[in-house]
Amino acid sequence: MQIAPGRIVAVLSLAAADARIAAGVSGGALGAFAADSIELMLDGARLPGTIEKQAADGEAGMRVTLVFNRASGSRLTIHSEVPERLARGHRELVTVHGTAGRRLAERMLDTHLTEVDVDLRDEPASSSIARQFFGLGLHHILSGYDHLLFLAALLLGLQRLSGVVKTVTAFTVAHSLTLSLAVLGLVRIPGAVVEPIIALSIVSVGVENLVRGQVNSRWKLTFAFGLVHGFGFAGALQELGIGAGGTDIVAPLAWFNAGVEAGQLGVAMLVWPLLRHLNARPALRVRLAPVCSWLVVFAGAYWLVERTF
Repeated sequence: MQIAPGRIVAVLSLAAADARIAAGVSGGALGAFAADSIELMLDGARLPGTIEKQAADGEAGMRVTLVFNRASGSRLTIHSEVPERLARGHRELVTVHGTAGRRLAERMLDTHLTEVDVDLRDEPASSSIARQFFGLGLHHILSGYDHLLFLAALLLGLQRLSGVVKTVTAFTVAHSLTLSLAVLGLVRIPGAVVEPIIALSIVSVGVENLVRGQVNSRWKLTFAFGLVHGFGFAGALQELGIGAGGTDIVAPLAWFNAGVEAGQLGVAMLVWPLLRHLNARPALRVRLAPVCSWLVVFAGAYWLVERTF
């Protein structure tokens, strides 16, 4: 269960055998089983919920996502009848994460213990949402070594500062566009497709550096691959339930993207003086640039194989 701004997202994951039993209990409708079995109350008032989606989960298992409107309140009670409605002896692990991903509660439920109480008083108010999601975006880009390597490889092949500005701007516009579309649920591309393409983009830039050497601008290539990287960024917000239900998404999305941009610009500002120093010494560049480009190609190829197979 994920506490998000304006909503609470509950994801019920069932093994294949349990999913068949659950569907049978509710007349063949697994979503109806989840909606009937899970109840949320905030300060004693029941929260309205809807079925968001139903999809396969792992080895033929099933996953149902429910979205509840989050009102104001401090004491969340989660009531689940899932173990009672499945075969005898079942237990259910309930994990509750806060707005910024912090684990608030975790408990094993069974036919006797059916409720979890969660204190939401420490959950961030609206004024601190900006800080939390800006920090999340900053952390995501600084810990996303594939995104950073892609950016560094792009800068390696540029001669002028104007080319750096165009390249970073193209990357910003492209990934902001697809990040928004993905989080809003308007475009859905599975991570199994996105992650190998991100690795392929790194290989492509490394190869272009080896073949073409230095160029004045490469914003078109950057924009094309930046669209794919945006779907990669979206995963961090989707894991927190941002975008599910379609409300209260603008502020988290904007601040997360701002954090990503701050980290990206910070890295570019650190890397560019080193590259300018390298560009000012042609003899040194001739020796080092190809080595760096080959390292980029090898790293991208490793990730490509790992993420594909």
